[in-house]
Amino acid sequence: MSELHRGRNNRSCYFNNDGYSLMELVIVLAIMAVILTTVFFSVILIFSANAKSTANDIQRSIADCKVTTMGKSAAYMELYRDASNENVYTKMYVWDNSAGDYVESEPQKVGPKRVFVAYKPKTGTKTELTAGDKIQIRFDRATGGLTTDGSNPLYEVIYVEGGSKKYEITLTELTGKAELKAVP
Repeated sequence: MSELHRGRNNRSCYFNNDGYSLMELVIVLAIMAVILTTVFFSVILIFSANAKSTANDIQRSIADCKVTTMGKSAAYMELYRDASNENVYTKMYVWDNSAGDYVESEPQKVGPKRVFVAYKPKTGTKTELTAGDKIQIRFDRATGGLTTDGSNPLYEVIYVEGGSKKYEITLTELTGKAELKAVP
């Protein structure tokens, strides 16, 4: 009799192993949705941070070139994407009286490949800065305003985009001011 009693108790402890319940599947799907959403928005934030950093670095390079032009000697800067289409750089050229030519500075990396950079000349349309493209930004030493050497146009706007963020650097011809603003 004790064995019958023991067997009956064992049968009541069996579990149904036919599969997952609907509630278990809903919970797993909800957890996966939260994880995927977090990863998605993290990636967007990283790309957005790259765009903001790139825009700030370009604006800073433009301001440095203007200060150098008005303080020391004639100077101009180039904004370009390297030939392998990887990164965006700025480089300043400063006039050296003893050499009688412009001396180039070390290139400064201002943005990664995944940041979109474009420019708009005063009399042109928005154009993406692609591999090997270079634009020159020059300043008048006397006034600080934007100028050109005749072979390069004046630029009105530099666009920087990454992730969900867009920025514009507006260049004012008369004063040489470079104003950075976020664009919706």
